[in-house]
Amino acid sequence: MRHLLSSAAAVALLANAGGAAAQAAPQTPPKPIPTVVIDDSGAAPAAPVYGTGVEAGTTTLNREAVDSRAPGSGDVNSLLRILPTVQFSNSAGAASRESLQDLRPETISISGGSVNENLFVLDGVGVNSYMYDGDEGAGDFTGFGVAAASAQTHWVDASLVGELTVRDSNISARYGDFTGGVVEIATRAPSHVFGFETYYGLTSDGMAEYRVSDLARTAIGSGAMPATPEFEKERFGFSADLPVNERLRLLAGYNRSTSTVTNFPGNNYLAYGAFNLRSKGENVLLKAEYDLADTVTLTGQVNYTPYESQARQINTAYDNLITSNGGGLTARIGLDGERGTAAWSLDLTYANTDNTRDAPWGTFNISTAAPGMAGCSATTSCTIGAAGDFIQEQDDIRLRGDWTQPLGLGNLSVGFEVSNVKAHRERPQELISHLTSNISVNTVCVKGESLACRNGSYALTTQLRYGAFDARAEINAYALWAEYQLDLAGFDVRAGLRYDHEDFLDNHNIAPRLSVSRDLPWAGMNLTAGLNRYYNRSFVGYALREGAGVTRTYTRTPTIVGTERRWSDNWVLSSHTDSNRYSGLGLDTPYSDEATLALTGPFAWIGGEYRIKGVLRDTRDMIARSVRTTETYDRETGTTATRSVYTATNDGERSYRGLSLEYTRRFGDNHTLTMSTNFSHTDATNLNYFAMADEIELSGQKVFYNGEVVDLLEAIADNQLQDYASPFILNGDWSARWFDGRVRTNVNARYREGYQRVADTGVNTTVGGVSYDVYGKVDIKDSVDVNLSTQVDVARTAYGSVSLDLRVNNLFNTVLNDNYISPAQPYQLGRNAWASVKFRY
Repeated sequence: MRHLLSSAAAVALLANAGGAAAQAAPQTPPKPIPTVVIDDSGAAPAAPVYGTGVEAGTTTLNREAVDSRAPGSGDVNSLLRILPTVQFSNSAGAASRESLQDLRPETISISGGSVNENLFVLDGVGVNSYMYDGDEGAGDFTGFGVAAASAQTHWVDASLVGELTVRDSNISARYGDFTGGVVEIATRAPSHVFGFETYYGLTSDGMAEYRVSDLARTAIGSGAMPATPEFEKERFGFSADLPVNERLRLLAGYNRSTSTVTNFPGNNYLAYGAFNLRSKGENVLLKAEYDLADTVTLTGQVNYTPYESQARQINTAYDNLITSNGGGLTARIGLDGERGTAAWSLDLTYANTDNTRDAPWGTFNISTAAPGMAGCSATTSCTIGAAGDFIQEQDDIRLRGDWTQPLGLGNLSVGFEVSNVKAHRERPQELISHLTSNISVNTVCVKGESLACRNGSYALTTQLRYGAFDARAEINAYALWAEYQLDLAGFDVRAGLRYDHEDFLDNHNIAPRLSVSRDLPWAGMNLTAGLNRYYNRSFVGYALREGAGVTRTYTRTPTIVGTERRWSDNWVLSSHTDSNRYSGLGLDTPYSDEATLALTGPFAWIGGEYRIKGVLRDTRDMIARSVRTTETYDRETGTTATRSVYTATNDGERSYRGLSLEYTRRFGDNHTLTMSTNFSHTDATNLNYFAMADEIELSGQKVFYNGEVVDLLEAIADNQLQDYASPFILNGDWSARWFDGRVRTNVNARYREGYQRVADTGVNTTVGGVSYDVYGKVDIKDSVDVNLSTQVDVARTAYGSVSLDLRVNNLFNTVLNDNYISPAQPYQLGRNAWASVKFRY
C-alpha cells in the first residue's frame, strides 16, 4: 500500500504540473506523431568518452556503448570493467549455488575506496544504503540484518540505460557523501518519435562449462567431486516511447530477470530431495518530459525495482522457505531551465528501500525417538521452521537545486541540498525456538496439538525467545556548495567549496575542491592537477543494532493427573541474556584527501586519444569497531550478568596510490579500439565497519616471519589489500561493425595480475619455549577474462528489425580465481553464454 500511495502521489504531481503548464503556455494544434524504423547501422562503434581538463576524472558511456558491452544478465556495474580505476572482487566468477542465484549488481571499488563508500545516483536519485555493511545469512536469528540488501539500494536493467558516467577523481563540489567514486546512471529520455523495443534472453547450465582451481582439487583429494550446479536464468523486457504531442513525451519500460537454481538439503535431510530456489528482479519505469516553455522542461518519473531471493533455513526439514527482499521505489520530479545566460535545475526525489524478510515464525527441534518422528531426519533430532519475518527499510527524501551563470571573468555554479533519511529495523514479535523433547505416550496437549506438543507422543519443554525490537535512526542533512571556474593567465581554474551538516553525527564539514588545468604547447596536450577532500555519508548500522541480542529462556512442566502428563502454556522464565550493546554516536565524519595529476590529448603519430592519470588518496577517520569492553546489567530473573559492549570509533584508515593509462581510437566508421591499464597499491586497516582496525586488534601480537619473531603489524605492513585491489590491471576492448552494420561485435578482456601477501601459513614454530604462528608470503594468482558479444540483424523491414544476440563470458574457459577453495562447492564458471532475441521499431 505504501508503494502504491507513493506512486500515485508522484503521478498526480506530474499530472497537476502538466495541467498547470498547459493552462499557462500558449496552445498550438498538435501535429501528427511521426513513426520511424530505428536504424543506427551508420554510426561508428561507441567508445568511452574521456573527460579532459578539470573533468579529467570523468568517463562516460553512451547508450550504444552500454548496449554493445552489457553482459547477458543486464548488470550495469559489470560494464565498468572497461575502466582501469574500477576494481571487482576476485570471487566474481564463483559458481556456488548462492552466487548463481544472486541477481544483484556486482560490487565495485573505485580509486581504492571501500565498496560501501561509492555514491550511486539513478536518474538524479541517490540510491545508497546508510545501514549496509555486508550480508547476513538468510536465516539470521540475531536481528543484525538481512540477506538481500546491498550498498547500492536500487538498480535498473542495462537495456534502459541512456548514459553511464563514472567519476573517479577531481570530482566537483556538487557531489558529496562518498570517499570512493561517483556512478551516475541515467535511463534514456523519452523520444520525440514513437518507438517500441522488446527482448528475451536466457542461459542455463547447459550453456556453461565449469572449472575447478588446483587448490580446490587438492582440498577434495581422493574424494568424489560434487555434482555440478544446475541453473536457469531468463531475462525479459520491453520499452515504449509514447510522444503525446510536441511538448509531452512519455516512456514506459518493464524488465524482469529470474534465476532458478537446484539446491539440496543438509546431510540429515537428504530424504526430502532436491528443490529449486529462485531470485527475481524487476524494473517498472514510467517517465515523462513536458516542455513548459522553450527553455523550461518538467521531468517526472517513477521507478519500481523490487527484488526477492529465496533461501531455505539450513539443516531443517520443511516449513523453512525464506524470502529476502531488496530494491524498492524511487521517484523524481524536476524542473530544468534557462534564464538568459543562466541554467538552473530543481529536483524533489524520493527513494524507499525495502529489505524485509518473509519466513515462517520460529523453529521446533524434535527428537526422532518420539512416536511418529522417526523419518523426519537421519539423526537424533529434527528441526522444522525458520527465522521469522523481519523488517528493514530506508526512506530518503531530498530537495536540491543548482544555478550556473557567467559572472565576472568566469562561471559561477551554486547549489543546495536538504535531505531526510529514516532507517528502520524491526522484529515485530518474539521469535521462538522450541527445544527439548519430553517423550511419553501419556502426553496430553491441553491447548491443542501443534509442533510443540503432540498427544501421545511428545511435548517440547524449552523455549528460546529472541526478543522483539524496533530500532530507528533518522538523519536530517543540509548541504551548500559553490564553484567558480575561470581562465586565469592561461590556466583553467575550478575552485569549489562544499559544506555539509547532518544531525546524526552532528558534524560541520567543509570540503575544498580545486582543479587547475592548462593546455600545453606540445601536441594538443592538457595537464590537470587537483587537490580535493571528500566526506563520506553517515552510517547508522551501530544505532540499528541497539535492542538486538536479547534472548530469554522459558521452561514448562506438566501437570500430572492420574497417568496423564498434561501440558499447557505455563511457561516460566529461567534465563535472560542481553549479550551485546552497540553505540555509534560522537564520531567524526570519515574523509578522504586526494591529490591527482592527469595528462590528456590526441596521439600525434598513431591517432586516437589518451589519458594518463595519477591518483593519491588517504582516507582517515573510517568507522571501525572498538575493542570489547564489558558492563554489568540486571537480568529479569533477579540476578546480574556481564555483556559485551562495542563502540564505533574513527580508528580506521585506508590509502590508495594509482597510476592509470587509457587510450581509445576509432578506425573509420566500423572499428573502435580501447586499451587501459592501472598500477596501484591499496591498503586498509579494516574491511568493514564492524571490524577492529588492525592497529588496535593486532597490537602486541608476535609472529615468526623471515626467520625471526616480529610484531605482526610489522610483518603485514606492506600488504596489498586482498580483494578489490589487484596491483596491475590491463584492459582491452574492440568494438566493430560488419556487413553495413548488420553484424556488431565486441570483444573485451581484463588481465588481473597476481601478487603476494604476507599471511599465516598454518604452521607453528617454537622459539624460546613460546609457540608462534609462522607467517610467509602467499601467492594470489593472476587471471584473464575475455568476453565476446555478437549482435546480428536477421530482418529489417518497415515494421521493425529483429536481431539475435549472443554474449559469451570467459571465452577462453579459464580459471578466474586460482585461490578459490570450497570443497563442498568448488566450481567456477568457465565459458558460458547468454542467447537473446530482440525486436525494435
